[in-house]
Amino acid sequence: MIKLGILGSGIITECHFFALERIDDAQVAAIASLDEEAGRNACERFGARYYRDYKELLEKEKELDGIVVALPNHMHYQGCVDAIEAGFQNILCEKPLCISSEQSAKLVELVREKGIMFQTAYMKRFNPGFRKIRELADQMGEMEFVTFSIFNAAPEPEISGEKELGSWHDDAKLSGGGFLTHSGSHHLDLLRYCFGEIHSVACKCRYDNKDGRDYFLDADLKMESGIDVDMKLGRVDVKDLGPQWKPFRGGWNESVEVIGSRGYLRVDNPSWQGYEVMQVTKWFQGMCGPETYSFECNEQWINELKAFIKNCETGKLGEGCSSVVDGYRVDYIIEKMRESGNQEGKEIVLKYPY
Repeated sequence: MIKLGILGSGIITECHFFALERIDDAQVAAIASLDEEAGRNACERFGARYYRDYKELLEKEKELDGIVVALPNHMHYQGCVDAIEAGFQNILCEKPLCISSEQSAKLVELVREKGIMFQTAYMKRFNPGFRKIRELADQMGEMEFVTFSIFNAAPEPEISGEKELGSWHDDAKLSGGGFLTHSGSHHLDLLRYCFGEIHSVACKCRYDNKDGRDYFLDADLKMESGIDVDMKLGRVDVKDLGPQWKPFRGGWNESVEVIGSRGYLRVDNPSWQGYEVMQVTKWFQGMCGPETYSFECNEQWINELKAFIKNCETGKLGEGCSSVVDGYRVDYIIEKMRESGNQEGKEIVLKYPY
């Protein structure tokens, strides 16, 4: 039985808890949360021990096999550092890895120095639909074009430097940005997972406050393999946009298209929370018509946590998992996309130090 300590009890941990309840060889043994009500409720659910201060958990729960860092984004770096310095060897950190590539680079160095099994929690790699895309990509002939898009049903924001912020999630200084950080980061990780490294970025952004919380992005990315990628994130003032509006307070439409010389693939409805069924449409040369596969998105959470449990058992990062370097590279790419946006969409060639 692998015993876990969970740092945090926010919305993302509901997805973790959903998965961990379905994994027989995992036990949530301790939970730390500043939100005492949420923390104690979660502890009651699992029969776990509650701590208000995560540092106290790290100090007193030395027999834990793994730590899940699900703190607010601006606390990821310090939370991981504290867990490593406390002697824990197996860590799963929620995305984004850090709120700056400078912090992420320091974490890469620390993980390497201490020999830590470190997994960055980009769960869409574990989505069966995207794994199907990766499996089929080699059958598409010469890859020509890929599109990633997410549109949220919401009005154009009023641009204001005095904008009221609902939580750390809305504060770019604490979250690391806006739509690009929260949702686009998944697409960047998936691009690298399915198609290799990104060579260059050219990006235009719009922001809804002076601190740089982006709400619209139009980007052209070139892969080292030569594939062109179109990536769009934004708000559309249309009620109940897309097929999965109920969990998203009024609208969410996410899709991926992959075009090759011998085929076409499309993904619709890959909900991050996993509430809805997603579809993958395949139409290859020689087929009389399209073939459609349906997948349960909530499997991505179960698969991700199963992988982490196995990684805790072996002490090694399993195939297909996002590493600390993968987390760093996404953070680095996001910074370069913003840099391009601040230069009116100038193309920036990426130079990865890790």
